[in-house]
Amino acid sequence: MNSGKYIHSILCAAVGFAASISLVTQAVVAREKSNSGDTAKMVSTVGHVRQNTPIWVYILAGQSNMTGQGYMKNLPPHFVINRKVLLYHSPGDLRDNAPADTWIHLRQAAESPDRFGPELSFGNRIQQFFPHHHIALIKDAWTSTDLEHHWNPGKNRTDKADWGPQFKELVQTVDSGMKSLRKLGYSPHIVGMLWQQGENDAFDGTKVSAQYGWNLYHFIHRVRQQFRVPHMLFVYGLVIPQPDMGLFTVNAQCRALVRLGEREVAHNSKSPLAVHGAYLVNTNDLELRAQDPKVPIPYLKRDHLHFGTMGQIDLGYLYADSMYRHQTLLPPHFRK
Repeated sequence: MNSGKYIHSILCAAVGFAASISLVTQAVVAREKSNSGDTAKMVSTVGHVRQNTPIWVYILAGQSNMTGQGYMKNLPPHFVINRKVLLYHSPGDLRDNAPADTWIHLRQAAESPDRFGPELSFGNRIQQFFPHHHIALIKDAWTSTDLEHHWNPGKNRTDKADWGPQFKELVQTVDSGMKSLRKLGYSPHIVGMLWQQGENDAFDGTKVSAQYGWNLYHFIHRVRQQFRVPHMLFVYGLVIPQPDMGLFTVNAQCRALVRLGEREVAHNSKSPLAVHGAYLVNTNDLELRAQDPKVPIPYLKRDHLHFGTMGQIDLGYLYADSMYRHQTLLPPHFRK
């Protein structure tokens, strides 16, 4: 087994603490027990609204840097979660002491309740950009997954036999979330998708790495086809920002091939793989977990693959800024 992939799987499974932050609002309240004991956690769920209330939906998907490796206790004191934003997430690798497959007000949804991903800062910033719109996030992410197999979208909507397990979960989660919004009275519209993935394709070797650009090109077209949103904006982040990943090992050529594939898919790349409405954000300067001053486990100070607390926050901001800048590509009724 590839040593980098093996260590990556062990770390993501092992690094979890039972600490959880309780977010309470004056809404219907669901009680869930903490992973560490009998203390009940309070999570606000979402009530009904006036029928056909428009709401913009953003999909968040990918692997470990999308599940999130920032730490709640390290959030800056001034960072306040905007709970006007709604969140719906899949079960499985996202564990936050909140009910999965249920619309709740924005909170962390990561591999353990003490961590968070780009959902917090993205939700805050995109709501700030569009203060008069209702905003909803649907998140489905799983660590150590590749695009080649796990997220394989098949040839078309009917080719379910060839769908990878994570693509199946993505479709189920998005379809269920949209259906649930309609039951609550909303009229949901998918506006954009955020994608942070590619590390495991680099771990998979040269053949898979060389296919990443084509696979991402096909994936974007299939997601738009699957959810019948041909104009959906697709914003994604550059992976493996540092060639020396510390705890992890990846072939330099494989890293370069995946990152090249990402660049070729970008809207303005002038490559045959360029996808209209797909925008790559540069993550090379984001804080990594090795640079996070308060990581709870000492050996994580050698982790140069995952973004740290401020890196996750800045990633969400980069996503939101890109979405906002390129909103003119959306149909007129989606523009500010």
